[in-house]
Amino acid sequence: MDILEQIRANYGSFSRPRQRISDFILNYPEQCCFLSLRSFAQQVGTTEVTVLNFCRGLGLGSYMDLKKALQDYLIVRVNAGDRLKLAVAGSGSAQDLYQRVCRAEREALQSTLDGNSVELLLAFTQALRRARRIFIAAHDFSRFPAGYLEHRLLSLELDCCILDLQARQDMFRRLSAQPPQDGLLIAITVPPYGNDTIALTRYCASIGMPVAALTDRPDSPVARCAQTTLLCHVELMGMTNSFTSMVGLVDTLAMLYTFTSGAPTQEEKTCRDTLHRKFDSCFSDPNTSI
Repeated sequence: MDILEQIRANYGSFSRPRQRISDFILNYPEQCCFLSLRSFAQQVGTTEVTVLNFCRGLGLGSYMDLKKALQDYLIVRVNAGDRLKLAVAGSGSAQDLYQRVCRAEREALQSTLDGNSVELLLAFTQALRRARRIFIAAHDFSRFPAGYLEHRLLSLELDCCILDLQARQDMFRRLSAQPPQDGLLIAITVPPYGNDTIALTRYCASIGMPVAALTDRPDSPVARCAQTTLLCHVELMGMTNSFTSMVGLVDTLAMLYTFTSGAPTQEEKTCRDTLHRKFDSCFSDPNTSI
């Protein structure tokens, strides 16, 4: 049940002041996403305390929780282009908008880095190190940071791939090609959460495959199944998502993984160099004897 459905379901039991608040939210959900508590109370013609009591009556801890619930509702139901228009509304000039976006991106990155301890990041790198094969699950816009994560992990010489959530038989074949405990599923999802990503995460958890998550909040559906979860602030100006913070976190993980990896032995280095030269020679001169 989304926030508007919840308000409608309880409308008959509300007092007149709460019904007035409900009417304003139901008629102008987009506007409510951007109003401060004071402005909201003034628009409705009530007190800030009454608004806060209304929020608590819905099981929300604060007015910010109400705004977040409305944003989640709109992200699912309003197309991306219209959401961008809502996000930039109220900017007096291009310079004003530019400063708002820059401030939001800086705060999102700082919040993400501050919110994930070194110990938590190292636990994530240990999960990477233990896995013989790493699978990445993401849908829609989340495939962008998924692709970047895959690029970073491949550069670290880890065996990983992004799963095609639409090719279910291929997915099953890949996941069942090794014992579950030898794999690692990294689930990446933010609102609106992908049903296929959630279903796959639950499946992997049910068969004993370790799960790590990159998501936006502790109660995210994939976080409930994960042994290790990194939280990223992805909301940009209330109406859209930005993956600046998630990309920054991926870079941090790659650096920490490299830092904690032992140097290869001389024998390993010599063997790898030999293989590399032989590999290169096959392409530089097809007639070269192997």
